[in-house]
Amino acid sequence: MIIRRLKENEHGVLDAIQSIAYGGANNVRESEKNPLKSEVWGAFDDDGICMATVFTPEYKSWYFGKNVACVGIGGVATLPEYRRRGAVREIFSEIFRQAAERDWAVSYLYPFSFDYYRQFGYEMVFKKYKMVFPMKALAKFPRTTNVKLYSFKNPEMKKDILEVYNAFAQTRRTMFVRGENTRAYSDDPYASRSWTYVHYTGDTPDALATIRLEDDGLTIRELCYTSRDALCSMLGFLRAFDGQAFELRFTDLPDTRDLDAVIGEYVDVEYYSEASGMARIILLEKLLKNTAYPLEHGCFRLRCDDTLEWNRGVWDVHYGDGLIRVEKLPYDSEYDISASIQSLARLMLCGGYTAESAAYLPDVDVKNGDDFFRAFPDGRCYVLDRF
Repeated sequence: MIIRRLKENEHGVLDAIQSIAYGGANNVRESEKNPLKSEVWGAFDDDGICMATVFTPEYKSWYFGKNVACVGIGGVATLPEYRRRGAVREIFSEIFRQAAERDWAVSYLYPFSFDYYRQFGYEMVFKKYKMVFPMKALAKFPRTTNVKLYSFKNPEMKKDILEVYNAFAQTRRTMFVRGENTRAYSDDPYASRSWTYVHYTGDTPDALATIRLEDDGLTIRELCYTSRDALCSMLGFLRAFDGQAFELRFTDLPDTRDLDAVIGEYVDVEYYSEASGMARIILLEKLLKNTAYPLEHGCFRLRCDDTLEWNRGVWDVHYGDGLIRVEKLPYDSEYDISASIQSLARLMLCGGYTAESAAYLPDVDVKNGDDFFRAFPDGRCYVLDRF
């Protein structure tokens, strides 16, 4: 079996596999004429036939206020006649081998099965929350019109959108960094029916909402803000749609605590949540060295169980007064807390655990974890981007 990146002239090969694996309609004849631009890894048999493919888009994600490189996993597909031969497993092994060279600290994916990807070291780390409530619930918020609609008529607004989004994302561990090339915001809202409004306090952008009118309701697909006042002001603006929408549907929230805190009225409010994305820590040492530890001195020994040898072992961590020391020790060294790489994704990326709550995670053994848990508070982790 040969694992390699697909070449530019193999666009048709990719689309043929994707069509069969996902049951979609792809124009393979047309694809064969166009070069493949995405990074895609494939598994080939000895006759040169591509059996399986995996997309690997690169991103930067926020981690304790810093940018770390990460890789998304998408379009995992295998031709039916080549399934259960380990093709996808070999592709994943190559992707992980690429990590050290390309500095990918974490990998993210949206699974068709959580158990399937758990065997590769992934674990569910964030849920998607939805809130639905009547428009009248916004009556307490003063109406405001200090907003602008983003479109091709004012392309300079994109920098304001990115300023608000990244300020919001920076406070939520794992959210992706967005730059000028992001396609998350439509610059033709009149055709797409997806409108992104930015709220300003004076000349400073401090909130954004991407919305859409659907079935007598207003769907808010993205809501970012830099303060309580900014959130309340944006909610005050959404009242402008009370003649067109009877309810508001916030469909993609990292959690509901901020809206809960400001709404105050919970009659007829509906809450939904669903498991969403998974993460895999690829470079544990990099995350340990980029954690924003407390100023108060602390230390812990963390034993990691992983199939990746560079992660497997006991990590001796000392922190305090802005200084960090991380050293890898043999696997059989004494430890304060031991965890599988899957459970570490929750402990470090999600955070907010205690010795008592961590005991419910599989493969976790806590002897003296106070300094470890103090170092990883609730990260409110989430990813809005799809890949």
